[in-house]
Amino acid sequence: MLNCTKQIEGSSFNCLLVSSKPNLRYLLGVELDTGERLTALLLNPNESPKLFIHEMFREKLKLDDLEIEIIPYVDSVSPVDLLFSNFKHSVGVDKDLPSHFLIKLMKAYGELEFHTNYIVEKMREKKEPSEVRAIRKSSRIADAVMHQITQLQIFPATEKDLAKNIEDFFGEHGVDELAFKPIIGFGENSASPHHSISNKNSSLNQPILIDMGGVHEGYYSDITRMNYFGSKNSEFEEVYKIVQDVQKQAIEMVKPGIRFSEIDCFIRKELNKWNYEKYFIHRTGHGIGLELHEGPFIHENNLDTVEEGMVFTIEPGVYIPNKFGVRIEDTIVVHEEGCECLNLSSKELQYLNLLTI
Repeated sequence: MLNCTKQIEGSSFNCLLVSSKPNLRYLLGVELDTGERLTALLLNPNESPKLFIHEMFREKLKLDDLEIEIIPYVDSVSPVDLLFSNFKHSVGVDKDLPSHFLIKLMKAYGELEFHTNYIVEKMREKKEPSEVRAIRKSSRIADAVMHQITQLQIFPATEKDLAKNIEDFFGEHGVDELAFKPIIGFGENSASPHHSISNKNSSLNQPILIDMGGVHEGYYSDITRMNYFGSKNSEFEEVYKIVQDVQKQAIEMVKPGIRFSEIDCFIRKELNKWNYEKYFIHRTGHGIGLELHEGPFIHENNLDTVEEGMVFTIEPGVYIPNKFGVRIEDTIVVHEEGCECLNLSSKELQYLNLLTI
């Protein structure tokens, strides 16, 4: 929290209000789920941090090692009034402060100035070694689940069947929370980057896209692989090889000092050589950690530079409408002179043996 207060001193506001659950966990080291009731950490330079939390959640706090003033409230007390009595005239708020609390503050106390800030989010972009270890373990579990899916799945099956098996396999590895509902795309459904799983059944001679992840010790994983049911398909193989090569080269580019925009633009330039750039319809990647999608975001307008300790995905894709899509996604961590791929699952195109039941 010391770094937070130092950055406040050089900002356009006098104090910082942190309400995002991931931000609070990052700063306090404890998961606080208080539902609709406001929980917020107020940081003022040269003052002890103050945590505003409902009385019934106070017993969950284990903050003995932190010098924090706890300010509990009950339902008959407005947390907005409590906050205002501790504000200075200019306040920075993080991206997740519920709008109904912010609007109440703005209406009741018009003399206050409010500023959006991303101080904590930017701090979170560079992971501590303990965080990298947790994300690496989370990624290894996702690798193990991907292996189970490709080696042990029995077909025919529906997209929903496959998603249920993924959930069960994660559970076998002690992961009870999925990072997101698995994205399973059979055949032409693979051409929709965020396809909603359906009852579509598997059939011969079609690709399948598997995008999934879990949450281990609070840290997320995210991986995408492609498989093919049935005989070889030369058109699909060609596109797959292009995406595979482009992703490999993009990962090799990653090192401290390179701009995120350079990575994204390189992929688009390479895909354009085969006239596939128009089918790459999302950003190249996103940061991952206490949230599935967090900074940094890898797109052509992000001119920030890569730094050691950052963890993010590289996931180029080509999506040809009404035919098929190809996406390969890995999570990487940046080291002093390059990067490490945290996913070890094979990226060779796998033709699955179909075991009918």
